[in-house]
Amino acid sequence: MKRVITAVLSLAYLHLCHAETASVTEIIAYEGKVAGSEIFMTLSETDGDIVGGYHYKKYGTAIPLRGSIENNHITLIEKSALGEAKISAELDNQLMKGTWKGDRISHSIRASALSKSYKNLINGIDISKNHPSTNIAIKFIDGRTQNLEIETLTDTTSIVFEDYNFDGFPDFRVLESSTGSNTNYIAWTYEPSKKAFEYSEEMSMLSSPKVLHSERAILSLSRDGCCRYIASKSAGHEKHSAEFEYEKLTGVERVTDFKTNTATTRLISQKYFERKYLTPMGADGL
Repeated sequence: MKRVITAVLSLAYLHLCHAETASVTEIIAYEGKVAGSEIFMTLSETDGDIVGGYHYKKYGTAIPLRGSIENNHITLIEKSALGEAKISAELDNQLMKGTWKGDRISHSIRASALSKSYKNLINGIDISKNHPSTNIAIKFIDGRTQNLEIETLTDTTSIVFEDYNFDGFPDFRVLESSTGSNTNYIAWTYEPSKKAFEYSEEMSMLSSPKVLHSERAILSLSRDGCCRYIASKSAGHEKHSAEFEYEKLTGVERVTDFKTNTATTRLISQKYFERKYLTPMGADGL
């Protein structure tokens, strides 16, 4: 599909027809402690509903979370093999403080967000359609407006805010198309020096991108036919590429180190492929 993308910074927004509301999701990662033990948490919030998970760094076992946020008060429920527990905390800017309560036991929880919320920069988003284009007007808190024009294959506009270059500022992507297990996005990176979002060709080229915050890595995953999965993961100066055939139960992984200009290839198991590429820890859990 040919993409049409334009961006203009202005103090006024040209109103277009067919205004609509967008689905906005924000994904933020946190690092902190529960009862003195270090944890890593990733939460995805849409319209006040939260899904995600966390893990204790010394154990490395993912614990799913579901809950809600209202007026900066966050409530999360976890269910694991050890039972059910509840996290109740207040969010003050980028700091989460509260309690973790299990069966007859309670601990303090304190965690810091690894990136700013988009709400620290933006106070409104206007969406309008003028077929085949979708126009997005991002209204910054300082009064500026950035206008973006794109073409998508979706009936509604779905926006995800998430820091995917790990600089502490929220970037965002818009769902372009979704076919089966493969999804494609059009992505922008926030540039603090310009106080604006810039189109990211690298992120936009990925299939079903997922940010692995605990690894500071980006995962791309696609399915070819019924049974062949293709994945790649970029972290620092390394790129990991893998394929797995579920009909034959065979897989291969290639690791390229751009710093040393070397590459290694090896066979991998189904368990290894799924743990590293299908259900990795530190992502949004969606």
